[in-house]
Amino acid sequence: MLSRAPKRGIARSVTDLALMTAVLLLVFAFGANGLNTDPIWTDELYAITNMGGFDPPFSPQEIINSVADNFPDHVPLFFLIGAAWARLVGWAQFALRLMPVLAGVLMIAWMYRLGSDMFGRFAGKLAAVLLGTSAYMILYIHDFRMYSLFLMLATMHLWIYWRLANEKATDRLIFVMFVVSAVALLYTHFFSFIYVAGIGVYHLISLNRSRRWRLPLLGWCAAAMLFLPYLPVLVAGVMRAANKYNVTSRAAPAIDLVTTFLRLFGNGSWLILLLFLLLAYALIKYRPSAAVKFLLIPLTLVAIIIALNEVIGIIPLTRMRYFLIVWIPLILVVAAILQILPHRRSVSALVLLAWMVAGFQFYRSNEIMTFVGSMFQTRRYPPMQDYVFHLEGRVRPQDFLLGFTDYNYVNEELTLGKSVSDYYLELQLGIDGGFIPRGAYGEWLQESIRLRFRGQPYLLFTYNPQDLARSHEGVLEAIQADYVACDILVDLPHLHVQRYVDDMLTCDRAYAPINYQNGVRIVDRFARYLPESDLVQVLTGWEVEDEELLYEYNVSLQLISSDWSKFEQVDRHLHDDILKWYREELSTNDLPPGDYHVMVIVYDSETVRKVTGTDLLNNRSDSIFPILTFRVES
Repeated sequence: MLSRAPKRGIARSVTDLALMTAVLLLVFAFGANGLNTDPIWTDELYAITNMGGFDPPFSPQEIINSVADNFPDHVPLFFLIGAAWARLVGWAQFALRLMPVLAGVLMIAWMYRLGSDMFGRFAGKLAAVLLGTSAYMILYIHDFRMYSLFLMLATMHLWIYWRLANEKATDRLIFVMFVVSAVALLYTHFFSFIYVAGIGVYHLISLNRSRRWRLPLLGWCAAAMLFLPYLPVLVAGVMRAANKYNVTSRAAPAIDLVTTFLRLFGNGSWLILLLFLLLAYALIKYRPSAAVKFLLIPLTLVAIIIALNEVIGIIPLTRMRYFLIVWIPLILVVAAILQILPHRRSVSALVLLAWMVAGFQFYRSNEIMTFVGSMFQTRRYPPMQDYVFHLEGRVRPQDFLLGFTDYNYVNEELTLGKSVSDYYLELQLGIDGGFIPRGAYGEWLQESIRLRFRGQPYLLFTYNPQDLARSHEGVLEAIQADYVACDILVDLPHLHVQRYVDDMLTCDRAYAPINYQNGVRIVDRFARYLPESDLVQVLTGWEVEDEELLYEYNVSLQLISSDWSKFEQVDRHLHDDILKWYREELSTNDLPPGDYHVMVIVYDSETVRKVTGTDLLNNRSDSIFPILTFRVES
């Protein structure tokens, strides 16, 4: 008999390990599903811009300042960790989203440990499986935002709390871990205050008052003191967010929040909620004291969240993610109750089967996307990741990608002036771009064409040959009127990309850049003479290292004869809407026959002193550079 016990223990450990490995792999698989195909959405773009994704590297202080200025109702820890992660793996969406997926996997592993320590191994396994197959939870471990990290820290903190409050031995390391995890929580999401309050209510009511009873209170006080420097920024930011009309006007009433929470928690199935009613019956009948006491935490959390919403109105049904902190303690209660039922293995197997089937169906449904903000709108975006995949290494710096979109928000400039389009095109391909609404027509179409690509000399025109937009024909006509068709870069059944250049250029023309000593740069310059119109058309491309330079320098385009007599001149401030491409026309009307030159000059707006630059085509340094030489006939 003595020899069998260790074998049974080893067999049980192997079984537990196999089960948890399967659960963690399943969570990773669902979390990683679509990492490289689901487009980055608005809130993820906010995170990337505040980390300095478009101007790397942001220093930690710059990240904190950016969050405080642009995202003041959030706290900076996730942004700091995310920026450090991006420095290691890059800014591509697959690499970025791996971080929350890994945090989600760690959350499930910690949930197993937490449930096992509190209610036993069987409850730990149940809790891990229930949490790892919760459809709404899985959505947020796929999302490059703070929620996966927040929930991992919440699980870890609850486990450390349990160790600190219940173990007889005093361990300084556990206390330090408790304080550190509490501080990390507070600096990850402002709802941490609610979460700690829920645990605090349980702590004050349920545990015997002893020396150990005071330790968590001391730890929370220490964490609060360490958060005090950021508290004024957070309070001001939350109040500012609460006063936004678009948030408060959509805040849901309490009854809608509760019913939606129950539906989401039940994996979208009311049948699952019926099973939970049976669990409530078991709770009343068997009265497991530990589970009854622990139920205080999720009940307190729900009550505080609803009360907060009634006061400041910040939770519409699209922000049900604020209830995710309830998942962890409530699933622990469910697991604890399942453990005490008669025939617990059979009953638990049936519950888990129904739970997972409902969760899989809910995860694949369109309904779940209505509870995650504007994430569902990404389904109407152009195939942004396809552009990156097929064009990486094949574009030139001055290219401008032009395509079609069902949802114009992809073009909208958000935090720090960046759009979803900028994330894919500027950050990953190093080019600019814009998208025409698929349904545009008439004046709407003409205005869209003017806004998106007029003045861009190098176009990459892309569309889906199997699903042409209503506006496709009008856009193609506008391109063919002013551009020359060049090589086809991508020719697939679902994606076509062709290069076009301004009709004053040739397809194989090289850039003609000039670098000025003051940090101003001409990325390209060209012009053409139209004798039938008595005009010279000039197009120059401009970049500056520092925005302050825009207000210090001017640009002059001059038409001069061979003997340097000045005949025509146009001067503009650099800040006067000439970035990136500046198109101008110079009149040749009444010019006497002869040879003429179009020159470009950059000069100080106060001293009128010319700036020296270097023509990168021939390495010649000067302050006056030619753009075009032409002849006026008699």
